[in-house]
Amino acid sequence: MYKIRTIDVWDTLLRRDCHPECIKLATAHHLLFGWRDQIKPDFRDGWVLYKSRLDAERMLAVQAKAGGKDDEYEITEVLAQWFAAIFAETVPPGLPNRLAEFELSVEIDRSFVDSDIVEFLRSHEAEKTIFLSDFYMSGEMLRRLLSAKGLNMLVAEGMSSCDVGLNKRSGQIFRHVHSILAISPQEHMHIGDNEWSDVASPRALGVHALHYLPESAHAERLARERLFSSREVLFEHIRGECLTLAQNESEGFPAKQAAALSLGVQAAPLFIGFALWIAEQAVLHKLDRLYFFTREGEFFHKVFSTLFPQGRLFGHDLPSADILEVSRLSTFAPSMREASIQEMSRIWSLFKVQSVSGLFTTLGVDIGMFSKLLDKLGLKKSDVITDPESNPELRRLFETPAFAEAVENSLASQAGLLQSYLKQSGVYDCNRVGIIDIGWRGTIQDNISLFVPDVHFYGMYLGLRRFINVQPGNASKEAYVADENTSSASNSLFTNFAAMELLCNSPRGSVVGYSLDDGHAKAQRHVDREENAAYDEFVKPFQEGVLLAAKHWQSYLERYVVSSSELHTVALHVWDKLRRTPEHGLVEAYLRTPQQDIFGYGEIFSRNQYPSLSTIFLSPILAARRRELIEFIRRVQWSEAIENAKEIGPIHRTVLLLAFRAAHLVKRAALKARLVKRSKNAQM
Repeated sequence: MYKIRTIDVWDTLLRRDCHPECIKLATAHHLLFGWRDQIKPDFRDGWVLYKSRLDAERMLAVQAKAGGKDDEYEITEVLAQWFAAIFAETVPPGLPNRLAEFELSVEIDRSFVDSDIVEFLRSHEAEKTIFLSDFYMSGEMLRRLLSAKGLNMLVAEGMSSCDVGLNKRSGQIFRHVHSILAISPQEHMHIGDNEWSDVASPRALGVHALHYLPESAHAERLARERLFSSREVLFEHIRGECLTLAQNESEGFPAKQAAALSLGVQAAPLFIGFALWIAEQAVLHKLDRLYFFTREGEFFHKVFSTLFPQGRLFGHDLPSADILEVSRLSTFAPSMREASIQEMSRIWSLFKVQSVSGLFTTLGVDIGMFSKLLDKLGLKKSDVITDPESNPELRRLFETPAFAEAVENSLASQAGLLQSYLKQSGVYDCNRVGIIDIGWRGTIQDNISLFVPDVHFYGMYLGLRRFINVQPGNASKEAYVADENTSSASNSLFTNFAAMELLCNSPRGSVVGYSLDDGHAKAQRHVDREENAAYDEFVKPFQEGVLLAAKHWQSYLERYVVSSSELHTVALHVWDKLRRTPEHGLVEAYLRTPQQDIFGYGEIFSRNQYPSLSTIFLSPILAARRRELIEFIRRVQWSEAIENAKEIGPIHRTVLLLAFRAAHLVKRAALKARLVKRSKNAQM
């Protein structure tokens, strides 16, 4: 029997569920998100940080070699050298040890015991067993790692190359073992996976070396490590696995539901990237709490919870994440400082028109109480007023004392209810709140920011249109995919914004206000059956597909340390593809789902009520027909939906699409003219 049996650690005793370099990349991201402001601007990227660490390792290896040792280095030395290069100021005391402990915790999370090694070792016994590893973590750290995996009874102690500055590649560490244990090479058995370091090198010294390379485990290791070669390779691999999952999951589904689930799986990177970005911003901005706004936020919250079940990102704790039941309707009136035309302009600047019935609904005032006043002013309940801010009848309405008093009372009542709801939801207990919604101008955030001025609200959106209203001082906003406020051109992605809302919809209805029940504020919701029919038929399986994929992506995101910026191009492609080549089920659901329009026209708009051919042809000469066509185009916007609609004749479709294109050309020309004018004014 041999006196000593040494065993390699990595890919012999233990294996990783990722590429070894993922561990260093995880440390780089942990550092970036914990100390970003202290890091030099040129290094504020996970991959740049990772590569600068490799530079530090190479430098220490060269120094060790020059000092007569092998090219070895210890982790805290590496981290100290690394930090000296990347920190703009003095490195925080104790940070190298702290990051070394973090990296060890990642190794523990990412490693598992080789399935065959224990059985293999039974056939190769020795008097004493120790581990022997070429590694930059000390033997003590490796001992703790092996103990965490339950191997402390098998191998209780050992040595790492960084402990002595000698490694297996050179054979020097084997000579060191023979010296300190006073044994000959012939009394030594070594077991490991590397053909040179664990076999050829020790055999050259007379050690009995066994090559441990189980075929299946080795093939799985190579497959895992190939995924680190490029993000494109990784993402395509995950996509293939998710499509297989979708195919298995949808067996027996009706064709429409199966197509919706498959579409959700393919579209998942858009929502996964968004959720990952939200988590990153929450850590970077040190947010106290996250609130996902109804309705689309309910779906986003599910994706977020699926990706972060432990509430951690790159080793950092995420703030608690809750759903906040709000809407533009439930927050606008409480945010009004007075019953005035000026306050209403925050809504009118967005919608350009105002129905009389919708005005009363917005303000929470019973229109029946003012029927005589409306008659006196020449206003009808069904009237839709263009340019309401300049309308003399509406101005006189707001100047009428009885109406102004009723509005003021309603505003005060609604404000009290909203305040109760926000307080019990914890909003008032925070300094910095993160809010999440789909977009598009963040007006609900504006309302709440005005209502709660002592809290800063940081808005995170899928997309943002160009701001129209003055932004509150305690509000900031960013978008993950597209933001017109950071680009000089209008983004074509937004033509299908309503379809995106549909895909992210909730069956629980929209919030219309709040009530008190035994002192507890409760959101009141309006549920539309026709809207929910489309949800059940298409949106629900679509969202199930996204969540199915998100659950599968979750492990890869963590293991391979994926950032939201790496998913951005894929997310952009997904949204653009949904817009340009929509699946038929999505088009059908979009066109048949009614649009609730309280603030503008105060009516339910049906997208599948197409303007007739006569209306289109007469629109150049008849103002009423022109207005009808323009309003249809303005409210539908998404010409690709018309292009893929099945219930409209080919000639009718072609003529209507030409009208869409003409309208878009006019809009682009007008936008270009405004930009030119703005540029000239800036130069003056």
